[in-house]
Amino acid sequence: MLTGALIGLGAAVMALVVAAVIIVNSPVSFGSTKIRQMQMASVGQLNEQQIDNARLIIGVGRGADFDDQAIRIALMTALQESSLRNLDAGDRDSVGLFQQRPSQGWGEPEQLTDPVYAAKAFYGVNPEVENPGLDQIDGWHMMSPTEAAQSVQRSALPDAYEQWESLADDLLGSQNDVEALD
Repeated sequence: MLTGALIGLGAAVMALVVAAVIIVNSPVSFGSTKIRQMQMASVGQLNEQQIDNARLIIGVGRGADFDDQAIRIALMTALQESSLRNLDAGDRDSVGLFQQRPSQGWGEPEQLTDPVYAAKAFYGVNPEVENPGLDQIDGWHMMSPTEAAQSVQRSALPDAYEQWESLADDLLGSQNDVEALD
């Protein structure tokens, strides 16, 4: 009888170990964003939609006369918030490339899923948005990119933007033919 109990206990422990391994090695999902998968992404692993959205963010930044540092911050933010995908749903009422929230004064859902509107809102050059964007953050250019992104987004995960700096740099370097968008 003791042998049966030990075998049962051993099986239960093994099941817990297997479950733990599966959980630890599974990508964390927020909506349909697989964070672990994206953390290891290179420009070559991004799909056409993601590249197009990155090019749009770069174009809006250039159209507003922002330097590469501001554009890097915007790309890092969109990589973290949506994996460069224009999402129609997210955490709470967050939508769009930057997962901006209508309830927090960023605009209406239809506006925030317009990538140009959302990028201009993030940069702080959209006159229709009451929230401060990057350009309204005092001293943003003296902050680290992560601190600047957090100053705009006010995220529950303030350090999460940093992991995207390298990919944002690669995107900037590989998309140097992007024209300014007004």
